[in-house]
Amino acid sequence: MSLSFRKRNLTFCSVAASILAVSGCLHAGAQGAALRDGSELSGPPQANLQYQTREPRLCKPVNSPPTTGQAAALVQCTMDQDRPTGLFLMQEVMVQIGAPRNYLVDIDGELLAIDPTAPVYPLVGSLKHYWCSPVGIGYPAGKNCTLSPMPQAAGKCWKTTFGDWKCNLTGPTPNQRTGMPGPSSY
Repeated sequence: MSLSFRKRNLTFCSVAASILAVSGCLHAGAQGAALRDGSELSGPPQANLQYQTREPRLCKPVNSPPTTGQAAALVQCTMDQDRPTGLFLMQEVMVQIGAPRNYLVDIDGELLAIDPTAPVYPLVGSLKHYWCSPVGIGYPAGKNCTLSPMPQAAGKCWKTTFGDWKCNLTGPTPNQRTGMPGPSSY
């Protein structure tokens, strides 16, 4: 009887260990996926009190052609800017990456620091573009941004002469809305 009890305990322990190993592998796979979704490129959003929104996203350099998730994050890191005319933030960036093509001076020449020997990856997708004014007279908190959805946007990812990658995405903005709060997350 004692031998049968030990066999059951051993079987139970083996099954439990197998389940834990599989769940650990699944968890590790999920962590690996997170490393490719762009979240690894920057820290958490930082607050900007002047605009009552988040700061422009800053990314670590990407030194190989970006994944889809990384391209979406790079759109924010490339296009988010605090300019004299206001704070520009990209949100809800969704992209699809096309097949690489050669550099074309007529359509790629305007890209900052582009490496003309590297492939260019076309992008299609969508995003929401926020243009925010500093909170103050005429621009109360929570109503200081203009939201411009871009449901059909196009852009590209390119390698710079410094060896890192940048991405952009632009398109028509059919339904602009003023008096909107700015985003606080990525």
